[in-house]
Amino acid sequence: MPVPPADLYDQYAADFDADTGLDALPETFRDLLDSFVESLDGPAVLDAGCGPGRDVEYFLTRGLDPVGIDLARGMVEYARENRPGRYLQMDVRRLGFESDRFDGLWCPASLFFVPPEEMETALSEFVRVLRPGGVARVGFKLGDGPVEVEKWDATTVEYHVSESEARGLLEAAGFRVESVSVDEVSPERTFANFRCREAGRS
Repeated sequence: MPVPPADLYDQYAADFDADTGLDALPETFRDLLDSFVESLDGPAVLDAGCGPGRDVEYFLTRGLDPVGIDLARGMVEYARENRPGRYLQMDVRRLGFESDRFDGLWCPASLFFVPPEEMETALSEFVRVLRPGGVARVGFKLGDGPVEVEKWDATTVEYHVSESEARGLLEAAGFRVESVSVDEVSPERTFANFRCREAGRS
């Protein structure tokens, strides 16, 4: 039986951190990270699905004021113990922040753990907490429907969508898509990262 993602990552925060250090990431991902930082008009950043805090730590080195959130308590506790920064346990579908709180939102690899029928709720929350002119980087895994994946010694479920479905979800939530970067890591792991802003804002 598949394990809920938050329960799985509760147990394997240290393993995940060891597997996903910044130096081990593809150059395409590091380029996305840098281009996101360079696109910001202010320092307040929300890392939605921060995991063990790798990107929050990087944002701090770039002079930003990040907050990391994750649904997995184990990830949040690990990040607090091992990295600088502010970390909160929180669900992306119910963000506990005031509206217009952040200049940027970074969510490259977490939304695919949310069922498609709930992705728009999360994306609408992203729009709500962004300030006018704020920029978001939101990632999806491309594919068709729910997929069971092996992680460590367990199985969990990811929700893959097509590029057009992802764009539709973003636009329905109130984003204007500015660009998309597609990276095929393997036939089973194709990521689409969208740069977007709230529709009607500049």
